[in-house]
Amino acid sequence: MAAAPRRASEAELLLAEEVSARTTVGLFLRQAALFETRTFVRFYDGATARWVVMSWGEFRRNVLRVAEGLVSIGVEPQDRVLLLSENRVEWLFCDLGIQAAGAITVPVYPNLLAAAVLALAEDSGASHAIVSDASQAAKLAPAARAIEIVEMEGDVARWAEGAAGAASSEVVRRLTNLGPEQVATIAYTSGTSGRPKGAVITHGSMVAEVESCRQAYDLGPDDVILSVLPFAHIFERIAAFMFGAVLAGAELDLGRGPEHLLADIQGVRPTCMDAVPRLFEKVSQQVQAQAQKRSFLLRKLFLWAVRTGRERLRDSHSGLVLRLRSRLADRFVLRGLRRKITGGRLRFFLSGSAPLLPDVEEFFWAIGIPIYQGWGMTELTCAATCNTISEHRFGTVGKALPGVSIRLAGDGEIEVRSPGAMREYYGDPAATAEVISDGWIKTGDVGRIDEDGFLTITDRKKDLIKTSGGKYIAPQPIEVMLQQDPLIQSAVVMGDGRPFATALIVPDWEAVRRELVLEDPPERLVREPRVMNVIQKRVDEVNAGLSRFETVKYFRLLACPLSLAEDEVTPTMKVKRRVVQDHNRDLVDEMYGRKAIA
Repeated sequence: MAAAPRRASEAELLLAEEVSARTTVGLFLRQAALFETRTFVRFYDGATARWVVMSWGEFRRNVLRVAEGLVSIGVEPQDRVLLLSENRVEWLFCDLGIQAAGAITVPVYPNLLAAAVLALAEDSGASHAIVSDASQAAKLAPAARAIEIVEMEGDVARWAEGAAGAASSEVVRRLTNLGPEQVATIAYTSGTSGRPKGAVITHGSMVAEVESCRQAYDLGPDDVILSVLPFAHIFERIAAFMFGAVLAGAELDLGRGPEHLLADIQGVRPTCMDAVPRLFEKVSQQVQAQAQKRSFLLRKLFLWAVRTGRERLRDSHSGLVLRLRSRLADRFVLRGLRRKITGGRLRFFLSGSAPLLPDVEEFFWAIGIPIYQGWGMTELTCAATCNTISEHRFGTVGKALPGVSIRLAGDGEIEVRSPGAMREYYGDPAATAEVISDGWIKTGDVGRIDEDGFLTITDRKKDLIKTSGGKYIAPQPIEVMLQQDPLIQSAVVMGDGRPFATALIVPDWEAVRRELVLEDPPERLVREPRVMNVIQKRVDEVNAGLSRFETVKYFRLLACPLSLAEDEVTPTMKVKRRVVQDHNRDLVDEMYGRKAIA
């Protein structure tokens, strides 16, 4: 006879009731008591080559065991604990375990170099660090005397294997003392201009943020979320984990990485998934590239179906002929395409962290896949605005989330007041004063709000280029338009203090060589006339839609992608414009020199 499903014990139920629901841990404990035996997380075990299920009850026991372990090694309330690991289930229960011990989680991207990790450890004043393995521990070796390092594959594994049972009196005391005003995490910004700053985020702010998301999106226990972004990214940590899994009660499946994305989608068949625009761009390009390889008839059928979908989007009063064409396109082409891309039961994609190309957004909608673009920042504990199922407008980042207010300053800068806003920058009152004024966060983004309240981001305030002629150029929209070309991987527009705008462009070298039937390495192709001509064509197309002072007069090609190791991009792949310019000073000077050529 099968064993009866385990129910939460009286001690576990009592603990859930005694911990404030306005804290991350209190919210989780209440949900765990409610869903006890249901699947909470699924993850792939490489050793056994199978997917493993962890229930809410088991996950709670791991959270409390981590809290017990941290207390046993001397972690005190409000101590800062680094969390340095790739995505894995231990990341999630260590995050809540740190907070259950009354301490503060300081998430760190696992792909950061040792110098950057040490800088964050020093800035946060961390006393302990939880790392995934020895390779991550090595990054903290110079700080080993000041920071006690705990490895997931050692100490945390032993803690998790410990005896189950009620939490110790000390952990219970710390849990019941947690309040919404206490700090839950210090999340460091990307640092595109200057050093990263630590956004101090309280328990109350995190709970307010996920509750606001819940009012905007109807997610529940029947949903399955595929997680593909790093949990150190505030977008993934809040949207997928704290909102989707913890508050909404959805199942969270941990993806195995970009190289397994399509296989994971087919295996998991998620109902929703959030990601950054670059991922959606790649999927769109791959689908269209594969269609080009099909027979003439199938290729034409695909193009007809997508074109029909685009026409349907633009014609809100579709006539009988267009409706009939749409049904045929869906039955014979788009239905199978959606199943291949999404697994067959996707409700929607969420896109955030950077601008989504208009053509990519329209492509997904045209083939019947809703994709909702939102906007926010670390200082706001994730999102401030978002398009939703009931309110959506192409090309915008949606309306303010429930409880959030947005306004524009005189220069167009977007300011936000939100219950999810950070308290301050850690240890930096001067930077805090620059950003927070009378409860409003100055975001540094420039935008416009239409008559219906939909927000459009136009650029970063600090990224605005002022030419020597006094004209202001917004580089991001130009870069976005250039990057719509499948032959261009990334573009960096510059011209501050110069007479005109120029660009450094990284082609998608694989696509370029395939398109032009070339075999030489990128280093030998950066000045190859055929390559220059095909990129020039795209530059000319973009320039045709710009004011004369905005146009890109010259460009140069880079052989290598922009690199995190070279400090040219942040861990979330935001470009550090000034660093890229400095690293390619000779090319930049050449474009502005007397011998500049097109």
